[in-house]
Amino acid sequence: SSGINAEWPIRPGEHEKEVLKFDALSSSWWRDDKDPLYLMNSVRIPLLKSLARQIDFPDPQILDVGCGGGYLAEELAKQGFDVTAIDPSEEMIRIASNHANKFPGDLDLRYQAATVEEVTEQFDMVVSSEVVEHVPCVATFVSQCAGRVRPGGGLMFTTINRTVASWLFAIMLAENVAGLAPPGTHEYHKLVPPHTLTGAIADCNSSD
Repeated sequence: SSGINAEWPIRPGEHEKEVLKFDALSSSWWRDDKDPLYLMNSVRIPLLKSLARQIDFPDPQILDVGCGGGYLAEELAKQGFDVTAIDPSEEMIRIASNHANKFPGDLDLRYQAATVEEVTEQFDMVVSSEVVEHVPCVATFVSQCAGRVRPGGGLMFTTINRTVASWLFAIMLAENVAGLAPPGTHEYHKLVPPHTLTGAIADCNSSD
């Protein structure tokens, strides 16, 4: 085990601060289809479908960890997947549920205000998209997500790499110039480089 942990200090109340931050953003979800997070579905959905083909589970059950307002979870359900989506923000879950209820068809989609450590069951696939850069400890979060994957299942994370380009485009331009997200949504020192994420996943595999 490499003992990988968060690369930024964990301060008391850090988790609660992140939840309050996203509570404040809840009204911005589903305003239009130009939201960068929504547009990322064009990349995330094919990746998840590819992962689903690699695992030996017909009609896989998916856990979406940190679902926010439901951009990914709802689209996965519309694609025919059985989805459980969780987020610690009750306000985000309310927004996501209200939007899903507008869909005329029947969706295999359940929302729950919860953190991943509160989930007791396992799933064929676990996905967490644009979340690891907001958690207090990457290694702990990755381990908790991995623990919710059934043997032989799949685990997928997407996040923003810690690079100068990310600082320029995702923080300075997107937040401070274009106003695509409120300033402070992302903090550069919390962005997760690939070696940290892959190392945390490798630690999970080595402890099995």
